[in-house]
This record gives sequence, structure tokens and C-alpha cells, in this order.
Amino acid sequence: MDSSGIAPCVFYCCYLLRSLKPGTRDYVYVGSTPNPMRRLRQHNGEISAGAFTTRSRRPWEMLLIVHGFPSKASALQFEWAWQNPHLSRHSSVDSVPFDVSRVLYGPRQKQLATKLLALSVMLAAAPFCFWPLAIACPDPVLCDSVRAQAQRHRVPRHIAFENTDIARVFEQAPMQCMYLGPPAPGETCSICHVLLDEARPWGACTSCSASWHLYCLAKSTSSSSDGSSRPSPLLPTIASCSQCHADVLWGQVVRAYVQPE
Repeated sequence: MDSSGIAPCVFYCCYLLRSLKPGTRDYVYVGSTPNPMRRLRQHNGEISAGAFTTRSRRPWEMLLIVHGFPSKASALQFEWAWQNPHLSRHSSVDSVPFDVSRVLYGPRQKQLATKLLALSVMLAAAPFCFWPLAIACPDPVLCDSVRAQAQRHRVPRHIAFENTDIARVFEQAPMQCMYLGPPAPGETCSICHVLLDEARPWGACTSCSASWHLYCLAKSTSSSSDGSSRPSPLLPTIASCSQCHADVLWGQVVRAYVQPE
């Protein structure tokens, strides 16, 4: 809880809506929210506070969400870039091929094809390519299409494309942000073999019994190279467990160490 007695938000996502109004089926809308299911109801006028710009094209369906943002501010940054790929430095004309920039900078900013292309371009660009993001899409055909497009644009492999129900993702989000708790008495770092304590950030592998100081894990892991020209992050995007060598998402490990207030 913060000083106001309100629990901190553990989930924030950006979402893509498509209008179901006859004649406007390719018209889409990008937004961000801590509660995608409630936000969809607002856009459809079932409850108050829907965006004014979406009222004339009701009803809407939610095609997908992007989640896993390290903060609300980062989600808002992603939202603005996704809404305005023709203005964002993350999809600048210098960083994408001409045939891609022609779409991103073209007049069809509210069309589905433009937003899906912009999504792939953004996920391959810094800083978004270093974040522990995931895309949840309930339509299997659309999910496969978005995944294939992302592969063409060399989106990093740690970014997941999940054919799953959006409501389920939202409901399970608090479990993924649960505090790991203090280390067990006598538990040592699997890398430096020094005793673990809460004063020094630590984490644990979900695939085996290994645990480590976060500093030791970062130092022992070199970021995986995908052959792209992206700059290397200061911290690893994907770490490798020192014991079982399973991939460990750095963002998830850090979240598990944060103690509840």
C-alpha cells in the first residue's frame, strides 16, 4: 500500500481495438489501461468514461494486448509511439526499409494493417526490444499472423506471442508479480556461493533449485546476440540460470525481488 492506502498497480497494458460497426471493420484504436476488460466495456458504452473519439464507431472488440511493462510510464511511452508511428523516433524513416516507412508514414494511420506493422517495428526497436513484453491475442489466426510479421522484423525471441484469453492474462498478472520472500536460512548464491540475504538483491530460477545474487547473474550472463545492429543493454534481457541453463527473463526476476510496501 502507498501513503493513500491504495494498492500499487501490478498490471498495465496497451491494447488494440477494432470497430465492429458496419463499414468500419478495418478501423482500429490504440490505448492503454490497468484493466483491459473494464476499459473495453467503457469504450462500448456499457459503463461510463469511454474515450469520446470511439463513441461513433461502437461496438468494439479487443484484438490483442501488449503487457509486461516495467512501469505505467513505460506503457504510456509505448502507447504514444504506437498511436503515432509517423511521428515516433522508434519507427523513424532512417531505421526501417522504404516499403515499411511508406505504410507507417502514410495516410492510413487508423487502419489495422498499419498498427500491426507498427507493433512489429516497435518491438524490434530500442528500448522496447529490451523489455520483458508479451502479446496476448485470443484469435489464433491473428496471433499467428502477428508472430510471423514479428519474426520478419527480427523481434527478439524473449518477447512472447500468446494465443490466450485476455481476461485470463489480466487475472493471472498479480501472481507473476508476487514477492519472492526472504531467502531460506543458509541459502547461498549458486554463482559466488556467498550467503543470500534480503539486503542484497537476489532471485531464484523457476526451473530448478538455483538462486543467485542478481549482480552475479547479470555478470555471468552475456546478452544473446541475434545478429542485429541493436545496441547492447546495460543489463541482460535474458539471463541464463547458472545451474540448469534455462532462460530467465530479467524483468521477471527483478519484479520478484521487489518487496510489498
